[in-house]
This record gives sequence, structure tokens and C-alpha cells, in this order.
Amino acid sequence: MPKKNRTPSTIPHRDHAAPDSASWRRLVCAALLTGAVRHIGALLAGRAVTWWQHD
Repeated sequence: MPKKNRTPSTIPHRDHAAPDSASWRRLVCAALLTGAVRHIGALLAGRAVTWWQHD
């Protein structure tokens, strides 16, 4: 009696040497989000300084 293959054939075999195709998208999204947050923070800080120094 032959052994059954316990791994389902619907799950693709992933080679660890192959890069993940979504990883660069995740990095780009994280970089854009970080840049946007820093830009908004700088604008808010500039507004706060301007408000603080007004006569």
C-alpha cells in the first residue's frame, strides 16, 4: 500500500530563494506612507510655531 501525500496539491511550493513579489510593493507603500506622515507632521509643526510666535 503506497503512502499518501499529505501536502495538498492546491498550495504552491514556494522556493525560499525566490523573492516575494509583493515585498517590493509593501516597501514602496511603507515608504510613501512614512513620507506623507513626516510631511504632515512638518506642516503641523510649522503651523504650531507660526501660531506660537504670532503677536
